[in-house]
Amino acid sequence: MFKHTNKISCGVDIGGTHISAALTQNDALLAETYRRLPVDPNADAVTLLDTWAGLITAVIGLAPKGQPVSTIGIAMPGPFDYINGVSMIRGLNKYESLYGLNIREALHGRIKSPNTICFENDAACFGLGQVHHKHRKIIAITLGTGFGACFIQDQQLLAQGPGVPPNGYLYNIPFQQGIAEDYISARWLLNAYPADNVREIADRAAKDPKAAATFTQFGKNLQQVITPWIKQFEADALIIGGSISKAYPLFEKELRLDIPVIVADNTEHSAITGAASLNNQPTPTPPARKSRQPQLPKRVEPQKNDVYDIYPFESLGNNRIFDGYESLARWIIQQKGARLDGYAGVDWNLVRARLIPALRGQGADVHWYETRAWQKPEEAIDALIKPFLGAEGSVWGTKTTLELADLYLEAFREWQPQSNQTITILAGAGAGLSKYSAPIIYFDLPKNEIQYRMRARSATNLAATTAAQYKRSYFVDWPLLNAHRRKIEPAIVVDAQHEDSPNWTHTRTLRQSLQSMAYNGIRARPWFEPGVWGGQWMKQHIPALPKEEINYAWSFELIAPENGLLFESDGLLLEIAFDWLMQYESKAVLGIDADRFREEFPIRFDFLDTFGGGNLSIQCHPSLNYIQKQFGENITQDETYYILDCKPGAGVYLGFHEDIDPTAFKNALEESQAANQAIDIEEYVQLLPAHKHDLFLIPNQTIHGSGINNLVLEISATPYIFTFKMYDWMRLDLDGMPRPINIEHAFHNLDFTRKGEAVKRELVSKPKLLKSDTQHDLELLPTHAEHFYSIHRITLKGTLSIGTEGRCHLLMLVEGKKLTLRTAQGNTYVLHYAETFVIPAAAGEYEVINDDHQPLQIIKAFVK
Repeated sequence: MFKHTNKISCGVDIGGTHISAALTQNDALLAETYRRLPVDPNADAVTLLDTWAGLITAVIGLAPKGQPVSTIGIAMPGPFDYINGVSMIRGLNKYESLYGLNIREALHGRIKSPNTICFENDAACFGLGQVHHKHRKIIAITLGTGFGACFIQDQQLLAQGPGVPPNGYLYNIPFQQGIAEDYISARWLLNAYPADNVREIADRAAKDPKAAATFTQFGKNLQQVITPWIKQFEADALIIGGSISKAYPLFEKELRLDIPVIVADNTEHSAITGAASLNNQPTPTPPARKSRQPQLPKRVEPQKNDVYDIYPFESLGNNRIFDGYESLARWIIQQKGARLDGYAGVDWNLVRARLIPALRGQGADVHWYETRAWQKPEEAIDALIKPFLGAEGSVWGTKTTLELADLYLEAFREWQPQSNQTITILAGAGAGLSKYSAPIIYFDLPKNEIQYRMRARSATNLAATTAAQYKRSYFVDWPLLNAHRRKIEPAIVVDAQHEDSPNWTHTRTLRQSLQSMAYNGIRARPWFEPGVWGGQWMKQHIPALPKEEINYAWSFELIAPENGLLFESDGLLLEIAFDWLMQYESKAVLGIDADRFREEFPIRFDFLDTFGGGNLSIQCHPSLNYIQKQFGENITQDETYYILDCKPGAGVYLGFHEDIDPTAFKNALEESQAANQAIDIEEYVQLLPAHKHDLFLIPNQTIHGSGINNLVLEISATPYIFTFKMYDWMRLDLDGMPRPINIEHAFHNLDFTRKGEAVKRELVSKPKLLKSDTQHDLELLPTHAEHFYSIHRITLKGTLSIGTEGRCHLLMLVEGKKLTLRTAQGNTYVLHYAETFVIPAAAGEYEVINDDHQPLQIIKAFVK
């Protein structure tokens, strides 16, 4: 937290009505450099900051020539974010104008010095200024307007550890009918003995027994609070400072401590000396990510031709995407400010650390405010969202009905800068909620990158301080943020995958390209995940995938809520969430089905790879009524398995045997789970042989699971996380943790009539030839009555014109190397083997062209 050096440092003490500062050397205050100024705590932000910066600059100027000041340490009253330098003071009749402002950055701009600026609370700085006493374990307290405390071991400030309360604070420890500060402060003394100030009570104590008794009780209160912590921390000394410490003889007897009590001679000088020793300014680095998948490159990288492309992009033309913060800073200065809004998972500290120097480098004076200052207390937010997170330990919750504004204080909506003398930045999720009229810059982050950061514990949930959870993201964060983004009108969109130097573009440019895509064609950026049952097919057939990955279980070909769209200009790449397309162009994309599905893309394509891997879990999905009531979804997880490839002997688990006994089956599953013992699942569930290009139908409530050695193209309704696993072959996940088993959920949904020969008749699709000519054969692969989508298979021999008939088509080339696709608007695309492509309803008509001498096969899925 801090260190002592021979360097010259500047220590600053900011009190309720003053600022004082001095230089220190060898941990000693240089008395001739000490300066103090009165401050009006109710002044506006510019006046306060100018006053503080003026005094600090003057003191720094007193340093001997050739001996630069290395650090500026500031003892700051709370509440305050000491690590990041943000004022959180409000409701205390002081420094209200600084609320939410990053003080570190504001002072940096005024002091115009490269010095490191560090912050800590005044009690901690006081304690650090007292370590010259050389006791190993010290508790230092300040007694005054409040009750400050800090814990120091081996000259290191502790915020946690054995015998240390959270953050080293004692003021908020429960005591009697409230907290410790209610009984150990000037406020308590003046309530117990009305007077103008504490000094008056002390002066009267010699003659007035009631005044003396007040200090006696004060000492008893302090003794009761401090003694347990002295024992738990095994402190060697207690050091007391603050204005009330001058009256120590009046309550000394009541402390009755077994360790030395040291009363500081000069609390302010100690705070200055301790502040000068601080070294707690963080150095932001790009967020950690846990994945072997490479981060999206900032520029187009060469890939092999005529193979599956993992970075498909839409070109915007020249001069449409811009690189880095220098160009973004120029735009902000032209606008005289900005609101930086964005998604959960964005590292706003890194954004600030990179953008402010770019702004200052172009001569801007910057005030940087942070939206998290207006967030409700974390415990209040936890209470708000708890009803949507389901039971403790459950995988699922319910889609939230809250709005993003519910997580913020009411005053936030009315906030706007007090001064136009500076470039004002309001940064953080929800910035668009405020009354501040500056244009919005939106920092977007794709869902796969968010999850990589979650796994590395470098991302938090919205308005949270702990590592992010996927469940909270899915049911709370993402719905709130998506709804919020629809209500605001960003002027600029930034790809936040590279916060250290991002690519960005104007929203109007994106809108034009999204509209073009909605009338021509769309290919989302796929992403890939390993899994405990994952296989090797994708490694072998998609050359760009990293070969060091243990396996690939899934490919998110098109799971719209989690895919992104890539754009290119001058070789620069930028990704935004697929949600943007649906926000602006859902009617063009979905056509006559837009009223039914609104902005939800209804069909998903994904791969399940078990080549050389393992069986999927035995599972089912909820009924429509169940998923709506239990989880707040609009449609349920109806699926089909199209066998894109398989090895001889492969199979699919589907439906029950004719003689299934539900009770016996449930008992077997529960006993297996309890005893961690395998069962012969084929006693209960059928294993049907799988062949290339078979289609298995899996309506909701159907027991199923892919067997080993399949490459399944899963064509399904979009919901994708509501899988009730009943049996998972006694496996742990890739992190060595048990995988969730959901027998109760499953048995609320299983349809036991899907059994015996009826499974083969009703759940294995029987192709029907609809049309055949010299250019193509068209087959219907019938789906179940529960499925809201149809599937066609086209054997393409030449050129075929296809009409959308007002509906969106999803295409995949399932046999052959590549085909050419041309829209009625004249756009031409090449679709390679196993790639997914979307033809929006508004495209009207398109051609698929076979340039090869061998027939190609295309799967086409669409809403019935």
